[in-house]
Amino acid sequence: MKERIEKLKPKTFCEIGSGNGYISNLLLGKGMKGKGYDLNESACKNNLELNKKYVLKQDYQIINDNFLIQNNNEKYDYIISCMVIEHLDAFTVNKYFEVCKSALNHNGSIAVFVPSNMKYWGIEDEIAGHFKRYTFNDFKILAKNFDLKISDIAGLNYPISNLLLSLSNRIVKNNEGYKQNLSKQEQTVLSGNRNIKFKTTFPWYFKFFLNNFTMFPFHIIQKINKKNNNSMVIYCELKK
Repeated sequence: MKERIEKLKPKTFCEIGSGNGYISNLLLGKGMKGKGYDLNESACKNNLELNKKYVLKQDYQIINDNFLIQNNNEKYDYIISCMVIEHLDAFTVNKYFEVCKSALNHNGSIAVFVPSNMKYWGIEDEIAGHFKRYTFNDFKILAKNFDLKISDIAGLNYPISNLLLSLSNRIVKNNEGYKQNLSKQEQTVLSGNRNIKFKTTFPWYFKFFLNNFTMFPFHIIQKINKKNNNSMVIYCELKK
């Protein structure tokens, strides 16, 4: 996403499902202005804590509400969601792209990160309120249905996420297995603010192992495998 932002150079953004505000923080740090929507109230509070200086400068607004029911006629250069549309049923996915397309500036982009490949369906999907995992072909169909063009698409995290999948599943099951008994709506709201040690949060000293320098070889391997159907995450960018 960082590389794509450098190429696109958008000035305004809207993050749908902004969670604790990490992606918004990255975009704001690039000099952009925007809004973050999330259904989880505690995540919005964390977002405010992280991005308070941008809120005070009126460069960023955090909204604890559903983006799809807003009707403010605002336009954006970059509309992004990270692990959001898999929480939506087919009807709502269609509405999502209709609303996003109508909110795009000329030459604007809709960008999404999604979990990929149904063969990896598991506890992570069952506790988070997912309806499906996406494929490259799903985005070809979405682009055609909404008269959009795919400007970039890439499989991410291969092969490191694949190798760590069984460990990840055990961590999730031990910490969040109880969420399987909740409704999809409840699961979706709670997914906006997850606090799982060694999964979504790490001790401070992990920065010596997980950083741009140490992970760079995996980044290169990931780029070589960007069309690999076994990728567990897809980034797709669509334009009018």
